[in-house]
Amino acid sequence: MLRGIRSAFHHAPARAAVPRPRVSPRQIPSLPSSGSLRFPQPLLLPSLPPLPWAQRTEFSSKPPVPPVGIDKAHEKKIAQQKLEPHPERVSSRSTVRPLIEPSGDAETTGNDEDVLRGVKTDLKTVVDTFSLKTVPREPLTLGLAGTLPYLATSIATVYLSWDLNKPLPTASAAVNSVTVGHDTAAAWVHLLEPIQLGYGAVLISFLGAIHWGLEFGEHAPNRQRTLFRYGTGVLAPALAWPTLLLPVEWALTSQFLAFVVMYFADARATVRGWAPAWYGTYRFVLTFIVGSALFISLVGRAKIGEGGQLSSQGLKTKLTQTTMGAEPYSKWAAREQKEKEEIRKQKEEEEKRRKEEEKKKEEEAEKKKSEEGQREKAEREKEAVKEGDKNAKEQSGDKDSKEQS
Repeated sequence: MLRGIRSAFHHAPARAAVPRPRVSPRQIPSLPSSGSLRFPQPLLLPSLPPLPWAQRTEFSSKPPVPPVGIDKAHEKKIAQQKLEPHPERVSSRSTVRPLIEPSGDAETTGNDEDVLRGVKTDLKTVVDTFSLKTVPREPLTLGLAGTLPYLATSIATVYLSWDLNKPLPTASAAVNSVTVGHDTAAAWVHLLEPIQLGYGAVLISFLGAIHWGLEFGEHAPNRQRTLFRYGTGVLAPALAWPTLLLPVEWALTSQFLAFVVMYFADARATVRGWAPAWYGTYRFVLTFIVGSALFISLVGRAKIGEGGQLSSQGLKTKLTQTTMGAEPYSKWAAREQKEKEEIRKQKEEEEKRRKEEEKKKEEEAEKKKSEEGQREKAEREKEAVKEGDKNAKEQSGDKDSKEQS
């Protein structure tokens, strides 16, 4: 279907309201056997008129083919032709393709090769895309080398996650020879986090800086191009560096989305003629490799159980058991609520203990006061008794003296 749409756009007449640059037939190179058009660099004009949305979709990762003028004589000849019905072409498998592009032998004969022709064409497109034949050697080598740290950290994350979920030691001597201790594996996993996230932030910022470099090398002013390039250069670090403040799973996902956004910006720049013609395909392949590495890292940090099967006991549980009592991020809210409840209970107990101590002190003070009162009373009684004995002795002495007298 897309091939039919592409052919329709190539053969459809141009709009009369949009001026088209006219090119001499001598400036048009011969068409290759594959049918892809390749024009010399001077024909890639940055001031091309806007394209329809479907045609922009077709050229999402490569620059559009510039128009070569209108053959008015041919169009007039086509307009004078009378449309003829072809009911023999209508079947349960027929489409509108025969109306907008010439039919081949496979369509008329209906052999098995017709069924696989579209698949072979798509496979050839994929192979041509990933071969990067049009990319210069220097950026291709450096770009592929730049993906190696991502691939290394992703593979290491998967290995360490498998090691953390493996009960050690195992019954197999071969497995024991390629494993490390759980404490060592947990330490390496935590060490890989800042390495991978920091490298991703630097790489995303570098993709934005490329547009600044391209703009610095321009000589002709273009406000729309300048705003796009400077805006893209500022947007890249604004998307990259805040991810370093997020938890590792959220940070990796955010950086993956940032790489996708930057790819679409680069593809758009390539379509508009603001980047080399090979840059869109080049960025697609590198984004695919980096995205795959990020996906592998996320899988490695997921709940991978023994034997590679998903289980409820995974990497986060192992890290909790082997790293200084740390807990997964998902349990922080419950832990915080539990700590708040414990603090509240502790304050209530302290308040209750304080009140009991105050009450006890009051009781002791009252008891002490009561004891002092009783002691004073006993002393008064004792003094009263002494006073009574003294009086009794005095009375007895007076009586004895009277009797003697």
